[in-house]
Amino acid sequence: MTQPSDLPAESARPDRTPRDAPASGPQETAPSAKAPSPTAPGTTEPTKSEPATTERTPKVTEEVPTAGGGKTAGVWIALILGAIVLVMLLIFVIQNNTPTAFVYFATEFQLPLGVAMLLAAIAGALVMALVGSVRMMQMSWTIRKLRKQQEKVQRTLR
Repeated sequence: MTQPSDLPAESARPDRTPRDAPASGPQETAPSAKAPSPTAPGTTEPTKSEPATTERTPKVTEEVPTAGGGKTAGVWIALILGAIVLVMLLIFVIQNNTPTAFVYFATEFQLPLGVAMLLAAIAGALVMALVGSVRMMQMSWTIRKLRKQQEKVQRTLR
């Protein structure tokens, strides 16, 4: 059993809960788990003949885990970040409005440089989404095939 003198001074303080105690030392979860130990007279620790008082032992309350905000907070953060990115893109397009000539196969055309770069980024995102979709379909087919094999093995083991 760990005595308060064995723990660091911070975790032996009665005003601290086990949640506030440092993670490095051992923690006791219930006040009833602490057995009274005989100590020298004049100390604050109870002896076998003295009952332990509850005012010196911290009350252990059930901790409720708190969420980081939930789905609504995540949506608002994404919305705000998306708005910031759109404003930055708008500034980029406005500042890079120099007409630039482009040749694509046999077609020649002129676009502002910012618009052309924005269209190139959109085309890159679409290619990336297409490749990702193909990979997800491959993984889905593999999972389906493995599940069928697993069911077949389970049927044979019955």
